[in-house]
Amino acid sequence: MSNRQCLNCDTAIAGSERYCSHCGQRTDTARLSFGDIARDLLQKFVNVERGPLAFAWALITRPGRVAREYVDGKRRRYYGPFATLVVLVGLTALAVNVSGYRILAHDGLASGPTDLLERHFNLLLLVQLPLLGAVCAVLFRRAHLTLPEHMVLVAYALSIRAVFVALVIPVAYLASTNTPAREHVYAFWVAWYTYFGWAASQFYAGSRVQSWIKGVLAAATGHAAIAAALIVGSACYEALIRR
Repeated sequence: MSNRQCLNCDTAIAGSERYCSHCGQRTDTARLSFGDIARDLLQKFVNVERGPLAFAWALITRPGRVAREYVDGKRRRYYGPFATLVVLVGLTALAVNVSGYRILAHDGLASGPTDLLERHFNLLLLVQLPLLGAVCAVLFRRAHLTLPEHMVLVAYALSIRAVFVALVIPVAYLASTNTPAREHVYAFWVAWYTYFGWAASQFYAGSRVQSWIKGVLAAATGHAAIAAALIVGSACYEALIRR
């Protein structure tokens, strides 16, 4: 008969049990290792059943369906949308800051505000979550979803956009350039509008064509609102500097 006890709750552990029947903690818990850290990140932080590559492929091929299933309660299948966004945005912002890539070079801002925004690129990306979520809530108000539910779709879509931005940086480095070409910026935004419209057509009920068009309009409206806010903020920043 086993004399082992759970280190968390002192419940007696049978010899073959891998988890405590009372509190659910692993029975092989001993000294911390890097494996424990990895397990903790996967099970406690994201708590998913699928691996990261399968999840990434799902977001690329059917982003709206992933968001829809998450909203409908199938949440152990996927990484949480908001944790995913925060992590990926943080990595993207780190890549921008370390590489010195002038990602906002063609956004029509003065050099001072551009430098400031690129240093805090993570905040610039994250502020788009509630903004675009609110735009979707207005355009898709007949969907009868809460703002956080609209934001699930936005968070997953912005996560893929952040990954794309991060992947552009090493390509630009190999091409010996630290600023995007203007035509590449235009192509990026067209791709973003198309992707978000496609995601919306999968996420919202009703006509897929109408949802796609509304999704494209939502992405364009969100972009325009951010651009307008940055231009106004840039002008105010420059005015204060001159005083």
